[in-house]
Amino acid sequence: MPSHFISHVGAVRKNNEDAVYCDDRAGVYAVADGIGGSQAGEVASAIVVQVLADKLGNQLDGEPLILLKEAYYEANDILYNAGKQKALDGMGTTMTTAMVRDDIIYLVHVGDSRAYLLNKNGICQLTTDHTLVNELVKDGSITQAEAERHPRRNVITRSLGADLLVEVDERVVAWETGDYLLLCSDGLYSLVEDKEIQEITLNSVDLKSALELMVKIAIDRGGYDNISAIIVPHQ
Repeated sequence: MPSHFISHVGAVRKNNEDAVYCDDRAGVYAVADGIGGSQAGEVASAIVVQVLADKLGNQLDGEPLILLKEAYYEANDILYNAGKQKALDGMGTTMTTAMVRDDIIYLVHVGDSRAYLLNKNGICQLTTDHTLVNELVKDGSITQAEAERHPRRNVITRSLGADLLVEVDERVVAWETGDYLLLCSDGLYSLVEDKEIQEITLNSVDLKSALELMVKIAIDRGGYDNISAIIVPHQ
């Protein structure tokens, strides 16, 4: 069963600042959510997925985490320098990327797009949100419930392009038959609960239908952001 992806503008935004990269042959998958004024967010997310495509699309050998981090560092350099232009001031993007090698998932991540692993037993978030409210939760200033409705819940503390040097998270996860990897932007998970994502993925007739239903639910609940997701089944 091949992977499937969707990227939808949502119900409110005029532009889609998300970008996705989905390459089953190379086993590389990414979701990026651009930030910045004017069209800078669209430019930023498009640039980083193109860097991935150029560097990893034909790269079937090498140590996955090293390859992924090199792509992130190159993308960050490009965005940081491009952001010096007045028209692209403030340009940046999140990006969550997975490279799949047999029974192992290699993840590199910056920002608040997410990776999940799910199966019939549950759903687990694999990435940590680089957001102001997550920092407040970790230091005990607010609860998780308060974070979900906090007025500054969309403030990102780490992104590609914001600084000369970028700090990335990395993680290696084992998976097996019956597991699904989901990458998504906050336009999905902020409106569709984790349990709903799990149940829809497992109970839909196919992955395309699952993603379309998730997007419909998000839009029905306001769809105030762009909505992007990739589902990768264990082969």
